[in-house]
Amino acid sequence: MTTIGARPVPALPAACLEWCRAQPPALLVADEYVEVDLDLWNLRLAERGIDLRLRAGGPDGGVVESGRGFLRRSDLWAAGRRARGSLEESVIALYMCAAWLAGHPQRSGIRRGLPDFRVPERDRPAWHSVSAHGFPLVLHDVVDWLDSPSDAMSLLRNGAPHGCVGRGVPDLGYPLASLYLSSLAMAWSEEEIVPVDPAGLASLVHAGWTEVESIARMTPRRYERYLDVVSTWARHAAVDPLVVEMWLVRDWHDRRCGDVPADGTGADSPPGGTRRR
Repeated sequence: MTTIGARPVPALPAACLEWCRAQPPALLVADEYVEVDLDLWNLRLAERGIDLRLRAGGPDGGVVESGRGFLRRSDLWAAGRRARGSLEESVIALYMCAAWLAGHPQRSGIRRGLPDFRVPERDRPAWHSVSAHGFPLVLHDVVDWLDSPSDAMSLLRNGAPHGCVGRGVPDLGYPLASLYLSSLAMAWSEEEIVPVDPAGLASLVHAGWTEVESIARMTPRRYERYLDVVSTWARHAAVDPLVVEMWLVRDWHDRRCGDVPADGTGADSPPGGTRRR
């Protein structure tokens, strides 16, 4: 076991090292995809009065706005690059991340079918920076804070950096916030900002990490320490941190493969996780 400052880092599991080194890292993470029901997502967006439409890749490789499409992690990275230009593109990138996360069979974190990232009318007086459509400007401002992941996360979670108390972006839990930050960071080649998923966090705890036992106990500072552990493992394995994070999620499900209680609960819901509806 090594340490980061005074914080112990569990030893890199042999299974993680073997799996990560056996993968084609240039394609593995970028090609991780989910199938998305675009008609359902765009209908829900229209019903909520949110003026945007999601698009995804079609079966022939083109772009589609209806029917079923495919979102790859690389699509999220491209959206993250576009998000550098405007709040509108930032909101689109966030909804793409939400659709990808909601459609992933091994990840969780979306509380309901369609999250609403707008600040309610009653709460807007407490915010200094809200767009005319109700979206907090921190969704775009956060691109200037990516060199400090804990401050970037505080901006999304609390509406202010440095862990200040406040109300964060609505419907934005740590799994989605971290996926969004990771997508933005890829535009700057900041590959050490990776998502945190309840399943992956449970695998890290299983390996001996004692900083936090579930996603419910996550904080911006603990998220940054989580990134330190994943990056340390990645350096030892000589792979990208995103590959290690993918192994963490897969490992939780692999260890529980076939171990499903009779009522169907538990195996698809790691500690602190949110089951899809």
